[in-house]
Amino acid sequence: MRHNRNLYIQVTKYLSARSTHDCAACWKCVEACPRQVIGKVRFLWHRHIKISNPDRCVGCGKCVAACPRSILTLAKRNDA
Repeated sequence: MRHNRNLYIQVTKYLSARSTHDCAACWKCVEACPRQVIGKVRFLWHRHIKISNPDRCVGCGKCVAACPRSILTLAKRNDA
């Protein structure tokens, strides 16, 4: 099965993420997040972000604004 890189999957209550295959591993979103929600995967040729602490996310959007490749987006929520 092929993975659709344009499909956003909800990863926290407030955030959705696209495939991390497109992540440039610039870590700007990691640095921008004030609650340490986002972490790093750093192997030899395998580098991208990971959602380390999804329960800490408050939906501030700082990571979304920092990402140059638009990997993250604020999730559309129906319970608002």
